[in-house]
Amino acid sequence: MSDRAGLSVSAGWSGEVRGASRRDSQQGGGRGKKTLPWKRVLQVLVSLVLLAGLLGSMPWLVNWLNQPIARVEVHAGFEYLSREQVEGVLQPHLQDRFFALDLREMQQVLMAMPWVKTASVRRQWPDSVQVSLTEQQPVARWGSSALISNEGEVFAPEDIAGFSAMPVLGGPEEMAVEVMQQYLAISQLLRPMGLRLTMLKRSNSGSWRFTIGHVEVNIGRDRRMERLQRFVRLYHARLEPRWDQVKRVDLRYLNGASVAWSETLVKTGSK
Repeated sequence: MSDRAGLSVSAGWSGEVRGASRRDSQQGGGRGKKTLPWKRVLQVLVSLVLLAGLLGSMPWLVNWLNQPIARVEVHAGFEYLSREQVEGVLQPHLQDRFFALDLREMQQVLMAMPWVKTASVRRQWPDSVQVSLTEQQPVARWGSSALISNEGEVFAPEDIAGFSAMPVLGGPEEMAVEVMQQYLAISQLLRPMGLRLTMLKRSNSGSWRFTIGHVEVNIGRDRRMERLQRFVRLYHARLEPRWDQVKRVDLRYLNGASVAWSETLVKTGSK
C-alpha cells in the first residue's frame, strides 16, 4: 500500500547479467538473458499471494498492522477555524481502524465546513491521520448573511458579525466572480484618490452602482471603464473640494454626469 503501512513487497527481481561474452552466453545455458516482463509480473503475483496467505494464517499480525486511530494531526493556518472544530467534525469518522478509514468521506465533511477552501486527508502508519486545510480569505460581505473571497467564492459562516467593517457586494450569485473582479478594479482606481468603496451591486439587468462612504455612484451597464475614468476626472476637477456635500453622481450620460448635492441637482452633458 502507499500509506506507509509496512506492506511493501520486494519481488527479488534479478537484473541483466553484464560483461558476459557471446560464447559464455551460448554455453551457459541461457545465463545472462533478460528476464521476460511476464515472468516479473508472475514473481510479484506469487509474492503477493504468499504474503496474503501469511497474513491470513496470523490474525494477530493483521490486528497489529490495522490499529485503531490514536492521533489526528491538523495542518492549517487557524485564522478563522479552530483545531477543536476540525477534530469535532472528524471524530465520528475515526471509529474505524487504520485500513478501513473512508478518506474520501472525511474530505467531504471537511469541505462542507464554510471556512474550508481545500482539504486533504491521508493515513500515517501505524495509527495517525494527517489533515491539511486551507481557509477561505474573505474580502467583503456578500449581501446580509454571507462573505465572498478574493476569488469570488461565496460562503456563509454561522456568524459574520465580526466583518461588519468590510464593504458589501451584491448581485446574482452566479455572477459573484464578475462582481469581485469589478470590485477589485474599482478599488484600484479609487485608491490613489484616497477613496474607499463601501458597497458595490450588480442588478439583474447588468447595471452597476457603488457607494463611497455617503456618496452613491451610478455607472449603468455600458462603457463602465470609460465612465469610471470620467468620474475620476470629475472628482479632481469639481467634486474633491466639496466632497462632503455630494450625495449622488450619475454617469449614465453620453459625455457628462449629473451630481446631486445636499440641496440642489446640477446636470452637465446630455443623456
